[in-house]
Amino acid sequence: MIETRLLRQFIAVAEELHFHKAAIRLHMAQPPLSQAIHRLEDKLGFSLFTRNKRGVKLTPAGSAFLSAAYSTLKALELGIEHARQVSEGIAGKLTVTALPISTENVESRLLLDEEIVMALPAHHPKAKEGQIDLRDFAGEDFVFTPKALGTGYHSQLTALCEAAGFYPKVVQEAAQIHTLIGLVACGFGVALVPESIANSIMRDRVVFRRIHPVTASPNPAIGLYMSWSTHNESPLMDSFISMFDLDVAAQVEGMLAARVS
Repeated sequence: MIETRLLRQFIAVAEELHFHKAAIRLHMAQPPLSQAIHRLEDKLGFSLFTRNKRGVKLTPAGSAFLSAAYSTLKALELGIEHARQVSEGIAGKLTVTALPISTENVESRLLLDEEIVMALPAHHPKAKEGQIDLRDFAGEDFVFTPKALGTGYHSQLTALCEAAGFYPKVVQEAAQIHTLIGLVACGFGVALVPESIANSIMRDRVVFRRIHPVTASPNPAIGLYMSWSTHNESPLMDSFISMFDLDVAAQVEGMLAARVS
């Protein structure tokens, strides 16, 4: 085991090629420095320097060891900095997944509560209504995203239909929401989608209508939650969660400013 102090002393001598100058640089006397280099050579089992009246010179082995010393100290420096960042929640590994997790010792936070709307072909008889009644679509063909892509989301949409008295007749599925809306535009069926979709896709061929709440039905909205284990004491997780706190605070501040103006 070689101490980092010995490595730094060796580097100083290797760069100065002069024991007295290296000792001044290290704020120590020359004899202890010379002894330290001898101890290092004894540990390594080979000479690092040739010494004669003309001065000090690195041996070929010394030149090779100098590169190793630089790399070792640099790796240690980077390791310390990385560890510091981990301790402050700046760096580390955080696994984010959409798979279901146990509800035991889990804390959750609502990130987004978005209304579910009905996407209809522009020529649909209900397209001109301001708000549709989901019960009127009991006999309609529906296009859905596959259940495997989001069990909770799929179940929420199905529950809305069941509360309206029917189970949706799914005739087509599409993994991408743009493809789903494309199927609606082509007349394959209607679709239940998040309201944010209505602001960006095929407004000339597809219309989006709010759903009139059915008595005792689930709320026609979808909630996006972030959940985490309370046993996880990772500083990085705390930093990750705090980012959402700042984002929510900014949104609230923006809404208040808009109301005041």
